[in-house]
Amino acid sequence: MRFSAFHVLLGGPWRRVGTALLFVLIGDLLWAFVKFPSYENSRIFAEADLRPLQAPVLILGAGVLPDREPTQVLQGRLQVALNLYRSGKVTWFLVSGDNRSPNYNEPQAMRRWLLRHGVAPTVIVNDYAGRRTYDSLKRIKMVFGVHKLVVVTSDFHLPRALFVAQRLGLDAWGVAADTGFRPWSTRLGFWTREYVARHKAVLDVWFPPDTLLGPREPTPDDWLPQVPKMTVLKESICETQP
Repeated sequence: MRFSAFHVLLGGPWRRVGTALLFVLIGDLLWAFVKFPSYENSRIFAEADLRPLQAPVLILGAGVLPDREPTQVLQGRLQVALNLYRSGKVTWFLVSGDNRSPNYNEPQAMRRWLLRHGVAPTVIVNDYAGRRTYDSLKRIKMVFGVHKLVVVTSDFHLPRALFVAQRLGLDAWGVAADTGFRPWSTRLGFWTREYVARHKAVLDVWFPPDTLLGPREPTPDDWLPQVPKMTVLKESICETQP
């Protein structure tokens, strides 16, 4: 009798609740992976299609290895930004990431990588308090005085970054670093995390979190008329790190 009653219960209200939850989940997945990216699709370009802009490129951090070198994902972002700079589509770099402990420094790892690839130190600015996407974008506006920019980050992350940028009043374009070469299990991890992060981004817009700000910091925009926009040092000159 208990067994029969249990199955009746499963076939009654519990089935209806399960069906409702399934539809809610499907609707939420469609929002996160179909509707959400469509907010900013018109602002996402391939490297070749982005027109030259008198604007910096913001590179968002993505991890540093124990040897203090950028992860493979972060190197992909750096390479895309470097390509844009070499083709004259951006004017300088803002490398933004986490530096909350003495042994972990994303901006400095990015800076070293760019220097090794021939970029002049005068066109690289470090943001050491970009702990989250929201923080990096708010700081580029409030601390560095930038209102127009190109955002370079991974393909799965770019729609969220542009969503936040637009809600913060930034005039932002995006170019994605491809992660399709990564193993499927790794990409599944990226997208699972991104699914949660897109909901968090909406909450950040509705209820802005506290962001570590500070006084206005100088950028190459303050002296760019005196600095060639395509200043690139020879590889041999860049061996000495700051």
